[in-house]
Amino acid sequence: MARRAAAVCVIGLAVLSGVTACGGGGGQNSTSGTERIAACGTPQLRWKMTRLDGEPQGTPAALLRATNTSTRPCSFDGYPDVEIYVGKGPSVSSAPRSTEPVQLLLRAGRAVEFPLFYEATAARGAGCAVEAQYDPRVSVRPPHATARDHGAATRLTDAHGRQVRPQVCGDAISLGSPHPR
Repeated sequence: MARRAAAVCVIGLAVLSGVTACGGGGGQNSTSGTERIAACGTPQLRWKMTRLDGEPQGTPAALLRATNTSTRPCSFDGYPDVEIYVGKGPSVSSAPRSTEPVQLLLRAGRAVEFPLFYEATAARGAGCAVEAQYDPRVSVRPPHATARDHGAATRLTDAHGRQVRPQVCGDAISLGSPHPR
């Protein structure tokens, strides 16, 4: 009987620790503790992609922002999938720079930003995988999207909010670590 009581206590502590790690233990990211937080899906997210000025080596070319537009928090666990493409022609997809897991509780009205690292201008005498002259599109899917969640189209803008055409001259887009906003 004592072993069973000890086992129940250990399991209870493990569950309590898991809730706290996922944002259920108080503070800014707390929930009621019994509420299960659903994964963020495209219908509750607004995506914005902003090109950054300047191109020093090793700095991001753009920022991708996801804002929770719903009235409920959602779980943003992982990296979004970004694809820049020209119709059925050339495309470039994203991959995380880090293997560290991402586990965020995205409250209503809050946002998370991911720096995007890619070559936006061609080296002298070289071409680009996806060229701006063909008016490429940007598609973003949230992490762990369901089979019915096909993501959303977003536009690339400059720092002043003016639309610009994306161009990727490398063969990949690297996603940096997230920054909650």
